[in-house]
Amino acid sequence: MSPLLRTHFDQVLGRLSESVLELGSRARQAVAAGLQAMMDNDGDLAAEVVAGDVTINELRYRIEKQCYALLAMEQPVASDMRAIVGAISIASELERIADHGKRIAKMCQRTAHDPRLVPLGGIGRMGEAALAMVDRALQAFAQRDAVAARAVCAADDQVDAMYKQAFNVALSYMLENSRAINAGTYAIQVGHELERVADRATNIAERVIYIETGELIELNV
Repeated sequence: MSPLLRTHFDQVLGRLSESVLELGSRARQAVAAGLQAMMDNDGDLAAEVVAGDVTINELRYRIEKQCYALLAMEQPVASDMRAIVGAISIASELERIADHGKRIAKMCQRTAHDPRLVPLGGIGRMGEAALAMVDRALQAFAQRDAVAARAVCAADDQVDAMYKQAFNVALSYMLENSRAINAGTYAIQVGHELERVADRATNIAERVIYIETGELIELNV
């Protein structure tokens, strides 16, 4: 690849990374806002999250098109190929993270008029931990830091433990009071969505490791 083409290629790769990070910011906000809507029983905020999913999907497909255009350019080297393929995979994971936020928002809409018979404090703390994993995965991607990416994967066990605890709390309320069954079921579903957010943050971190080292490994086991 000529120096001039190399410079242009690097510039386009840089714009691709910026697009991925923008998608990451939007996906993270979808989860944070969806969870906040659920915690505050805020139907208006929930509606904003659901409506905003269209923009997130459009951005994901724009990134995919950017990647295909880069693949069509002249002789990308192995590290370029990993960056492009990794970006496609990460964008897909980010879109799905946003989908989890949308699902939480929709649950908020469905439970807007239900009594809050199950405490959501544990779910809130779990959401903070899952979102912290997303933040750290995106930072690792921005800095191309494989060591930081491995640390993200290690944090997944904590979120899994928090989900089990939240599940047990909801279940105990459901067993003590049959009127709490509906609220408990939704609390468990929200916890499951947040657990999947953490799993996807791990998947993103794994792709950062691949981009930087060429090693495709599964750490979320």
